[in-house]
Amino acid sequence: MFTTERLVLRGFEDNDLDDLLALRNDARVVRMLSAQPVAPRPTKYKEYLKTLAENSTIGFTIIHKETGQFIGQCSIKVAEPVKNRDGSFGISMLPRFWGKGYGMEATWFTVDHAFKVLGVQRVSLDVLEGNEAAIKLYKRIGFKEEGRKRRANWVDGHWEDSLSMGVLDDEWAEMYWKR
Repeated sequence: MFTTERLVLRGFEDNDLDDLLALRNDARVVRMLSAQPVAPRPTKYKEYLKTLAENSTIGFTIIHKETGQFIGQCSIKVAEPVKNRDGSFGISMLPRFWGKGYGMEATWFTVDHAFKVLGVQRVSLDVLEGNEAAIKLYKRIGFKEEGRKRRANWVDGHWEDSLSMGVLDDEWAEMYWKR
């Protein structure tokens, strides 16, 4: 378990499954998270969520430090082949916690942890262009756009691109460790 200024980042527990299912059943979250159709997920979907959590190289349940409330989840999965040391980052949070800096706090900690502890040489992510707040956050902490898949997602009556972003260990070190 780790703590930041306002958060507890702890490992996945089976009792997180109801909260994770509620997160993945919120249309506002799914719209920002995935190119999959926005549709209710059945209770059986918990098995898939458990597998995702257990197969992450590092996965955190994000908890509000003062209230103990479930905020969301984030993870790094080191992609195959492992020799390339590329960690794929993902995060999702309940909408009532958006815009309060919790995503920044959890993202920064998780990426920093991946570089320091896992020894990855890069952290990568994909984000839909309609998720403007996430893109702004990622750029602010040092991610760079590395590619764009045009018309990757049909949503709300229009096409959106999918952006690939990444930050390298030496870039991160220069920004945060050499102060």
